[in-house]
Amino acid sequence: MAILLTIRDIITKFVNKYPIKMKHNCFSIRLRAARLMSGLSMAQLADRCRIGLTRQSISRYEQGAMTPKPPLLHALAEALAISTDYLMGHGVEIDRPMLRTGIGSGMGDEATEMISAQVAYWAEQYLAEEQRTGIAHTFANEIAPVVVGTQDEALKAAQLLRKSWRCGEGPLPHLLRLMERKGIKILDTPLPKDVYGLSTWADAIHPLIIIDSRPEKTTVERLRFTACHELGHLILTIADGTEAAMTEKLCSKFASYFLFPPDTYIEEVGAHRNSITLAELADLRGVYGTSIAAMVHQAYDLGIISREHYDWWYDEMIKKNPREEGWGQYDIAETIGRENRIKSIAEKGIPRTR
Repeated sequence: MAILLTIRDIITKFVNKYPIKMKHNCFSIRLRAARLMSGLSMAQLADRCRIGLTRQSISRYEQGAMTPKPPLLHALAEALAISTDYLMGHGVEIDRPMLRTGIGSGMGDEATEMISAQVAYWAEQYLAEEQRTGIAHTFANEIAPVVVGTQDEALKAAQLLRKSWRCGEGPLPHLLRLMERKGIKILDTPLPKDVYGLSTWADAIHPLIIIDSRPEKTTVERLRFTACHELGHLILTIADGTEAAMTEKLCSKFASYFLFPPDTYIEEVGAHRNSITLAELADLRGVYGTSIAAMVHQAYDLGIISREHYDWWYDEMIKKNPREEGWGQYDIAETIGRENRIKSIAEKGIPRTR
């Protein structure tokens, strides 16, 4: 996603700390989000408007100190290549409660609202380009009838999804590309500290996953797991009455089983073991793109290893090397590309004929 890569550093400066105290004003937050996502300074945005706006005016708009009159509002929207509906809180509707749940209780309202505004800006542009090119994607949740409230039901959902997506029982290379093909829109952008991924819906029909793939924050294996965990939040029908902590656990179980099917795991290492070696797990990491920590956890869940051996792995190995450096590696890069392809078609003005 070339446009995001060019503004990554800009967004990073603001994602963990907001130097301007923002009021809960939809317009001010959305204006700021759109400006940052466009990679513009306040002065640059004012220059683009070409109707006498100043940097100081932009600053006051973003602080919620004043609101532009209609001509200025239209000029701002045009300069940001976005609709006035977006700036006024209309247009594409993001499921904010779901986004908040995904972020967790550590995030305040303002941070949640800012991320929601950034996602809305991105989603509106993405969906508009799909419409222009005629390459709209319809998502179908083929596992919706499966109600998940237990670990076994999470396994059943993972198995059914693999079958529905024709994944077989082996490794899943290029996982993010697979999700894109199935109609899930993925945004790769810096997220707040300790937030590795988010998910929500646009207009209640378009599934969105937001990831942060910066190498200093995550590994490719954790990125893959995060994407599958967020996929679980989007498509699992969680049993009524399930508590939030259990929902998180079920999404994690679903992610593990989808990445590395239990039957395949048992074929690789056996049904019962006194111990599993680092060399074995390092080899499997390189094939299945799953972290050693996740494989140790799954081995215990499946009854392959004892609790004692599980505790040994975590106490003596994983806690001392949380990034698993030197323990093998997964060499297949995880990338996304559908949005860029659609942009290239839109820029050429080539409508899809059928």
